[in-house]
Amino acid sequence: MFVVPGSWELASLVCKLLLYFGAASIAGGSLCLGLYSDGHRQSVYTLLVYIMVGAMLGFQAVLANFFIQVGLVNDGGLAAMFDWNMASLLLDTQLGDVTFFRLAGFVAVILSSGFFLRKARQLNQAPGRTFYRSVLILHGAALLAVAFSFTLAGHVSVLSITARVAIILHFSAFACWIGSLFPLLLLTRSADLEFMQWAMRRFGNNAMAIVLVLTVAGVLMLIEVIASPGELVTTAYGLSLLLKLVLVLTIVGIAGLNKLLLVPAISSESSGAKLGKSIRVESVVATLILLLTAYSSTIIGPAGH
Repeated sequence: MFVVPGSWELASLVCKLLLYFGAASIAGGSLCLGLYSDGHRQSVYTLLVYIMVGAMLGFQAVLANFFIQVGLVNDGGLAAMFDWNMASLLLDTQLGDVTFFRLAGFVAVILSSGFFLRKARQLNQAPGRTFYRSVLILHGAALLAVAFSFTLAGHVSVLSITARVAIILHFSAFACWIGSLFPLLLLTRSADLEFMQWAMRRFGNNAMAIVLVLTVAGVLMLIEVIASPGELVTTAYGLSLLLKLVLVLTIVGIAGLNKLLLVPAISSESSGAKLGKSIRVESVVATLILLLTAYSSTIIGPAGH
């Protein structure tokens, strides 16, 4: 029932996965920088570099995917990717619009991250609230541009306004969650146990809102793309959704374990190490969710779309 991707489809899937990682680093990195940073210069540098590297990765993935689609349409070898006549034609299609919004979002983050890195180096003290607020606003707008691109092509483009808004919210919320895992992992190595516990508790409280958005948006999308409950067990797309649900429940369970048991127990470096191990497991599950999402949206798609 599941489809084995060809070489072009596999390349496109890899680009989609890298796009997800790039967007997640922007969302999670900016969120942690604005809300959970200890204000130390090294921490600010590290998170800004994380955001910038992710944006560069996303930019390259989007650009590569455009030329991969050119090669796919031409159905030729690698040289077919650089058929400029076909590329010009595709720029005037939905693919061109999608590529534009994604590249614009990643370029904006690359430039702004470079600006904020330079500004942070010039400061003689910890950045103020305006600095963090500016990062959140600019990078939030760029993330929305990337998220909006998912409503312009494929099966999502023919859905209702409600479903398209839901995909934007779903994508943004999950990007904030999984993109925060790396900064939180770094935080578990901090010698300031009191700050670590405070930041982890704050993230755990905010994560409840993220889960709520994910759930509501996911249900709204499911209503649109699944014609009947039977499709969940009779189609490849439905089975992929069920598997994704299992993985999401797993990652929510791990996050709940962190919030209720491991974070309150932080009292030494060893307890921070236990939390770090749990976050690593959470990261593996998150990667599986992204891989499954990339596969289902790139290779199979819902029945009837």
